[in-house]
Amino acid sequence: MKENDLKVIILGVIACIIFLIIISLVGVAYINNSPGAYTYIVDIEGLQNYQPTLITDVIIPLPGTSEERPGFTDDDFQYKIFGDWRSMLVMTPYGKMLAFESIGRNLTDIHAIFSKTYSEGIRIENFTQDSFQPVLPFINSDYTQWVYGKDLNRNYSTIIYIPDSIKPFNAENANITFSLDLGASEGMQHSMVGKHYHVIVREVIPSGVRNWTPVVAQVGELPH
Repeated sequence: MKENDLKVIILGVIACIIFLIIISLVGVAYINNSPGAYTYIVDIEGLQNYQPTLITDVIIPLPGTSEERPGFTDDDFQYKIFGDWRSMLVMTPYGKMLAFESIGRNLTDIHAIFSKTYSEGIRIENFTQDSFQPVLPFINSDYTQWVYGKDLNRNYSTIIYIPDSIKPFNAENANITFSLDLGASEGMQHSMVGKHYHVIVREVIPSGVRNWTPVVAQVGELPH
């Protein structure tokens, strides 16, 4: 075999190997997907320090949806059981919201997780001003625990409801803490990681503050 022929064969083998590596990388990138997802994590603490009543409903905002962005459906929230609480949708003076109704003999803290995945991933649009419903003009709250900072102009207000009927066992130890975390991830498409957003409510409501209470929705975008 001539020397030039051998060089041609070697170059051909190298070219084939490079071609196979490129095809493999492209294939991996194409199939390396993960679903987009929404999560709504609800933690309401301090209710165990209150006397039970015949009917106790605590009401919080709903995740918003729009034509540009999918999200939860009504069925995702209706009549789910979380310990001594049952979730349901209710109509309020502020529109449709999410209520938790006590079904136990005593009041307990609320811990609930709602999740929704989209197998093809999602593209999130306008995840700021309509991510919680209802949306209210920004009202500074004395009860807010700031996570993302006070100066973000994306922050807005929403509202919660604590019934007047519940009474604390001890008024000096009767704060109710609302921790609402709405998260959204665009997932991964062809190895490209999408955006991650969180809108949170962190409020420590003191004893004596009841009925409809405005709270701050803090908007943050997490790094890829």
